Amino acid sequence: MTKTLTFKNEELAAVGNLLGNLSLKNKASRGRTKLIKLITVKNEEYTSDRNDVLEPFIKKDKEGNNVEGDTPNMVVLIEEKQDEANAAIKEINEESAVIEFTEYSEKMKALYDAIVDYPTEFSNQDAVAYDLLMDQLELVFENEKEETE
Repeated sequence: MTKTLTFKNEELAAVGNLLGNLSLKNKASRGRTKLIKLITVKNEEYTSDRNDVLEPFIKKDKEGNNVEGDTPNMVVLIEEKQDEANAAIKEINEESAVIEFTEYSEKMKALYDAIVDYPTEFSNQDAVAYDLLMDQLELVFENEKEETE
């Protein structure tokens, strides 16, 4: 059976950051490392797609280069197309990123077991990311448990 986790594109970085901050050992740590790698691939796809979607809305200088904003690596959008650009960004942010991890199932189960009762409190963005991650892991491993009973 194929095992997957599904997040919105905009959630990938928060879940990856949370995982990177957890203190884990052995197989759970290896599961975390595998999951971070899979999330990184999906996040890179998302970033590339987001850049492609934004391209028609970016203001250009006389040479045809992107006009950069005040913040490094940020671009200026064409004012008249701001609403259209925001709608396109919102759409791609909310698209599903499906992470298939069947071959790492044993390591992911160890990760799930290690963090289901994680001893540290989470707050703010980490609490939201933990909830998202646990919802997805529970869908896989709780359903698996029900199927074997």
